[in-house]
Amino acid sequence: MQGTRDIGRLATIGAFEQSSKLATTLDQLSNLVDAIVRDFGFRWFALLHNVDLVQRSKNALMLTTYPVKWLDEVIETRLYLDDPVHAAVGKTPSGLNWNQIGEFIDPSTRQIATLAKGRDHGLRQGFTMPIRMADEPDALFSVARANDDEISGEDALAARLIGTIAFDRGRAILGEERLSYEPVPLSPRQIDCIALVGQGKSDWEAAQILGLSRDTVHEYVEGARRRYGVRRRTQLVLRAVRDGHLNIDAML
Repeated sequence: MQGTRDIGRLATIGAFEQSSKLATTLDQLSNLVDAIVRDFGFRWFALLHNVDLVQRSKNALMLTTYPVKWLDEVIETRLYLDDPVHAAVGKTPSGLNWNQIGEFIDPSTRQIATLAKGRDHGLRQGFTMPIRMADEPDALFSVARANDDEISGEDALAARLIGTIAFDRGRAILGEERLSYEPVPLSPRQIDCIALVGQGKSDWEAAQILGLSRDTVHEYVEGARRRYGVRRRTQLVLRAVRDGHLNIDAML
């Protein structure tokens, strides 16, 4: 029975790889990844690369289905500055289950609280893997469950294969002369305002920093939100990062 199940898993992953080759946009790829990780018993995923390095990087890759409220909290309280999962996975050759973090780092009080907050938002069990390349920062692929079911070795292996396939295709989409995915254009002032939103600033606070009126800042931000067609400002920040308009450093 185990052998039959393993063959079935490999067939599912093989079909995902073939489907991913037909994806021509990051949104299409994200939908495919979402479907297969759910097939394997996971609820959410995140694929990140170059989102915190050089501004306007054409290689920035950020796909995630994490709960919007959790992403709101991560950005508003700047939890990304000291993420325990990212700190621990950097010390592993091939990834770790989140309940193994203490084997690789001595988590601080803040990091322990971050893990607890993630659980409060439903991310109870997870696996994160690094994807390493010469002369480039690590990419990270994570999958998470909304329950406490153990992540087996077979589950982790499936996640590694899915993450590698998704990363390769995401890079290919971003590298196709920008024909299949065009960033939404933003003005320099819109980018300035969105960066401050990412820092958790209100429209009034951003206006004081930039020497603008509150209404002007509001219109810059809302205009950008409408261009992206998103409902929440957190989604706007994430899209701006994905398109290379912002990096994480711009929100420190």
